[in-house]
Amino acid sequence: MTAIGDLVLDALRARPDHVAFLHGGAGLTYREAERLVLGVADTLAGAGLRPGDTVLQIRPNDPLQWLVNAACYVAGHRSAALSPGALRGAALAERLDLVAPDAVLTEPGDPDLDAWLRARPEVRVLTDRDLTATVTVAGEPGTAVPAPAPASAVVRLAFTSGTTGPVKGVELSGGALGTVATVLRDTLPWPERPRVLCPESVSGGFGNMVLPTLMLGGTFVVPERPGSDALLEAAVRHRPTVLMAMPPALRALPVHPGAAGHDWSSLALVVYSGASFTDEEIDRAHALFGEVLCGVFGQVEVPKTIAWTRPADHLDPRFRSSLGVPFPGTEVRVCGPDGCDLPAGQPGELWVRGPTTARGYAFPSGTPFENGWLRTGDVCRRDAHGRLHHVNRVQDVLRIGDAYVCPSDLEAVVSRHIGHPAAVVPTGPGGVAVLVEGVAPPDTGPRGAASRETASLGTVSRDMTSRDTTSPGTASWDTVEKTVRDALRDAPVVIDAVLPAERLPRDVMGRLDRARLAEVAG
Repeated sequence: MTAIGDLVLDALRARPDHVAFLHGGAGLTYREAERLVLGVADTLAGAGLRPGDTVLQIRPNDPLQWLVNAACYVAGHRSAALSPGALRGAALAERLDLVAPDAVLTEPGDPDLDAWLRARPEVRVLTDRDLTATVTVAGEPGTAVPAPAPASAVVRLAFTSGTTGPVKGVELSGGALGTVATVLRDTLPWPERPRVLCPESVSGGFGNMVLPTLMLGGTFVVPERPGSDALLEAAVRHRPTVLMAMPPALRALPVHPGAAGHDWSSLALVVYSGASFTDEEIDRAHALFGEVLCGVFGQVEVPKTIAWTRPADHLDPRFRSSLGVPFPGTEVRVCGPDGCDLPAGQPGELWVRGPTTARGYAFPSGTPFENGWLRTGDVCRRDAHGRLHHVNRVQDVLRIGDAYVCPSDLEAVVSRHIGHPAAVVPTGPGGVAVLVEGVAPPDTGPRGAASRETASLGTVSRDMTSRDTTSPGTASWDTVEKTVRDALRDAPVVIDAVLPAERLPRDVMGRLDRARLAEVAG
């Protein structure tokens, strides 16, 4: 297992005169990038930082952010990052207390951050000017280039989103991150010397794609600012051969007024991660980009290397919405509540083991591992072809006997029968509420109003007694409720309520927001 620091320096030294990064109108060659990595490492050492110390970046998304991470990989510091302004007030202070940084790389001007730093004078504060003041040139007389940190050293502190539980600080070793880079390089169908355009944070999940790009002699392009306009401008200017983005960015591009007029024929690969696409979304992406979609599935604890879908999978109705097959070297199990392996077709928690998994958690206390296996918290099923299909998170399913009963499965049944999106929300042991989107609620006239109990969240309303007809030309609410109950007649659940919803709440990835749904049905 080769440490990521060694791989970084090897990649940057292999093609010194090629362009490594593009950002707006500026570029960095591989040689300039190496000098910055070594210079930042030297600056951190000069500030008194030692291997194992934590370096937290709170600065914009740009190539320097990844180069600072790389300097930490080489020097053996724990690199962490927060987006400027992402947390405010007490939430920012709480996160900073959890991370306990030895140095913060930022610019002054954030009152909440400045107040926290003033109360902790022992924390070093470095600006961009400090970071780039020292340029170290490997091989020059008198230059001492540090030996990269060993593979066992923890060099990354990454954060889970906190949408499915408390935020976790995930510790990743140099060896695990080095293996991530190698596996991604060797598995994905990259074009030769890829020119990669990526609007996502280089300190987030897609930051794991930077080193494979450089190992292949490619160029990594970071748009000058967030948003579809900047992404399209970068695509026009740089003609990427690879586009990498989360689903929200890829969903926004096809509806951008300038996207259809751009020539996307340079793209050989479009890599997405974070959520699966619907059939309609895949067809729309194929119409714009060509048949070049490639999905990668991972977690913060297993960066981008659990499973992947090939471009050809997106042409097969059986596989196009799957997570794909496991990456080489990644072992997976699908387990029931008792921890026993389940046969193909049955939903269970995904357990993962392999060289790209995290060491553990810096916070909170506890471990995600059981007998060497990472319990991911994702409920999946494996089909007869070995592909994984995501179903739910483990906290959102019902456990009935020795089996998981998954809301997503029940929702699919309901939607097929009524022709509308639906959400199934557990209300207790064996009980559920069903919310139906886009069906008018019962009559709000005097009789309906007198009997209505409403629990509102956004545009979701709750009615437990009134069963009047909906607006003219639509089925009565009695008919809707009867159809829902008939659809789930054979399901091992008790339907406590069927509720109308003008619009079901969704998260930024487009998935049902089950935490908010639980508030409504609770």
